[in-house]
Amino acid sequence: MVIGQLYLMHPKTELKSNEKSSIIISGDKLTYFSSENSTSVSFDTISLNDSRFFLDWINKNKINNDTQLIVSNTPGLFIPNAIFDKNMIKEYYDMFDILKKSNSLFTNLSSNHLNYIIFKLSNDFLRLKKKYLNNSIIIHYQTILYNYLISKNKNNNQKKIYINIQKESFEIFLFFGEQLILVNRYLNKGPESFLYFLYYIVEKNELSENDFYISFLGQYLNYEEYYNGAKLFHNKIEFIKESDQTKFINSSTPFLKDLYAYNFWNS
Repeated sequence: MVIGQLYLMHPKTELKSNEKSSIIISGDKLTYFSSENSTSVSFDTISLNDSRFFLDWINKNKINNDTQLIVSNTPGLFIPNAIFDKNMIKEYYDMFDILKKSNSLFTNLSSNHLNYIIFKLSNDFLRLKKKYLNNSIIIHYQTILYNYLISKNKNNNQKKIYINIQKESFEIFLFFGEQLILVNRYLNKGPESFLYFLYYIVEKNELSENDFYISFLGQYLNYEEYYNGAKLFHNKIEFIKESDQTKFINSSTPFLKDLYAYNFWNS
């Protein structure tokens, strides 16, 4: 039995995705970004079952129907393009996360065409998209982060762990040179849990102390305990900043929003 719907997204939709007007779907909010505006509304304010609230928010902020939707409230599954089979999308995802009848599956292709990212979206959002944002594309936030790291990591010949910490989760990307070795997403249960998984990845991949860099995406006061914990066992630590790191300090997806702010307001 097939649950939900399956969508295969054209590769070209991922190009320069962080320079387009977008709505970020996070755990508890919708955030709209454009070159002129940034505004958020909570799910408590918008009832997904009553589309009038969504329509009012769209009209109030003059949101175009081709504004892209960025899904950041569910994990993405990375499948190498070399072994990807579009007829196996549901089977891949079933081994990764729970797929309900109320969800649909989507795929993105990374900018280097090496990995597909499979993710789910609530059908409630999908109905609103079809009704009010019918020309928009849907992209997963890990696709954006990965594409960003592909660019940042170009011509790199070192081992690097890139870490994106958010309110509800954190991602760890491990690169050997320009090659992505792994990407894992974990629930954010605090600094101790974070350090446990970081240690695990370091040991599992036999990374010696001076053999790799830890690169945090952004630097936020909320996560100082995480940074300080990493500094206790490793010296090669750097921070990748795309803004002054203060505007979205309390955001559930701070670096993603900083990345958009930088691209829009510094272009």
